Amino acid sequence: MKKLVLVALLLMMATFVVASAQSTDTAIWSISGDISTLNPALVTDGNSFTVLGAMFDGLFRANPDTGLPEPNLATWTVSDDGTVYTFTLQDGAKWSDGEPITSADVKFTYDAIMSDAVESPRKTDMASIASVELVDDQTFIVTLTSANCTIWGNGFGSLVPLPSHLYAADFSDFMTNENNMAPTAVSGPFMFESHSAGEFVRLTANPNWHGGSVKIPNIVYRMVTDPALLNQALETGSVDYGFMYPDQLAQIPNPENYSTFLYPNANAPIVIMNFQDSENPQNAYDADGNPVELTPNKFFGDSRVREAIAMGYDKAALALTQGETSGSVPLSGPIVPSFYSAYDMSDIAPWAYDPEKATALLAEAGWTDTNGNGTVDKDGVEFEVDLVYSKLVDLWSNAALIMQDQLSQIGIKINIIEQEWSAYLGNVLLPGKFDLTIVGFGGGTEVDGIAYNLLHSKNVIIGGGGFNLAAYVNPRVDELLDQARTTSGCAVADRLPLYREMQQIVHDEVAYDWLVSTTQVHVLNSRINDSYIGQWDGLLPITFPNWSISG
Repeated sequence: MKKLVLVALLLMMATFVVASAQSTDTAIWSISGDISTLNPALVTDGNSFTVLGAMFDGLFRANPDTGLPEPNLATWTVSDDGTVYTFTLQDGAKWSDGEPITSADVKFTYDAIMSDAVESPRKTDMASIASVELVDDQTFIVTLTSANCTIWGNGFGSLVPLPSHLYAADFSDFMTNENNMAPTAVSGPFMFESHSAGEFVRLTANPNWHGGSVKIPNIVYRMVTDPALLNQALETGSVDYGFMYPDQLAQIPNPENYSTFLYPNANAPIVIMNFQDSENPQNAYDADGNPVELTPNKFFGDSRVREAIAMGYDKAALALTQGETSGSVPLSGPIVPSFYSAYDMSDIAPWAYDPEKATALLAEAGWTDTNGNGTVDKDGVEFEVDLVYSKLVDLWSNAALIMQDQLSQIGIKINIIEQEWSAYLGNVLLPGKFDLTIVGFGGGTEVDGIAYNLLHSKNVIIGGGGFNLAAYVNPRVDELLDQARTTSGCAVADRLPLYREMQQIVHDEVAYDWLVSTTQVHVLNSRINDSYIGQWDGLLPITFPNWSISG
């Protein structure tokens, strides 16, 4: 009897999701896995970011076509020297529970992020902010340590106000507050209604949203964890929206039933070779700010081994898995082709496939096949390594399989281990408990969004406090990244040489093994009217409130 009840409940749930997709008052958005938090100050994964984007508004929003900041919750003025920003919140802006959104909420959020009681990955984003001072309920002043060319993409972009009246003033409940997973007060166009783990998150329109009303009053974020099932979900109508790559788009039948938006992707798919011992990962600096000597990884501490990996498999072949007309090319570093119109790195050559040279480099580093079993070894240790990752994107899977095949030909044995996203994120990637992994990293609208997060040594913070996931430490790279952010006048001509030197260094040292460029494809069911998604659109498109659904 219990089994029959369970089956009935599961059928009802499935019927609910599919029926919602056919409703004129509900849009179904696909996401690739479950959420981990709905607190903007704590979020680290893309699925949670996506859902948060519909619930919490920032001080500004990026123009969908240019990426430049536009007013959202606030307007602002800037001092002549570029260090003092005076923000004014929208008159009458309210949380969804009716409480006013005030400058005290902004100050609370900043203080929480910076508090030792809070483990926030936004801490490093706030490094350029010297102070946040209240003027009145609607006005606050943010003073920077110095003029910063990327403050919108890091500090201000991460300063998403939280409802201070729902948290303890001393931040003692900030990490455990029930609002972190089921918010009862939000500032965006939609508010939380329900979450079924591994299935969906349901949101409904916020009647107090400062932007007015929305034509589609409900969004369901349905979890489609296998990319191979996304096309099927779109075809059957169980989802209205899907994010994919060109090779997947080419497989969709009846393309006339969809609206599609294609743009270069400001994202770097990466192979991460851990620089430090994965059995005992450490932060790059201790609590007093002193450098910590990290124990080198037994496989990847030697740059010759990382070079051998980088040239030991064919990235040009990997690019072709994206589709022959996708425009995908091997990457040379963290500044990706979507930024090349201003910051051109095209003459820094990616690592070419050269198994003979890779084999020579391994031998130079002491890795040779001494027992004739086909796997190189050194000091009695076989070069057999686990590649642990989550199968969210076909490209990552393709890379894993190509690496496993072609690296075996130069004596490196790779064991592919797939994990569910949430488990991988919490138990493997963020704690640094891996030797080798594959993932993607997006940097938003700023040219250094990928580089600063992945490469600056202050971001080697185990557990999610920072995103230097390889534990890469190079003081010159730190210096270049900092100089480029604080260059007087922020002219491209002055910043470009700094970024070029950085790109060359991290390419040569194989700080990460940069894979291939991608094209982002947004696919919408044609029953959704008046839709538009821009290249730099937010997690919920700016025009979404004006979209409607045909009956």
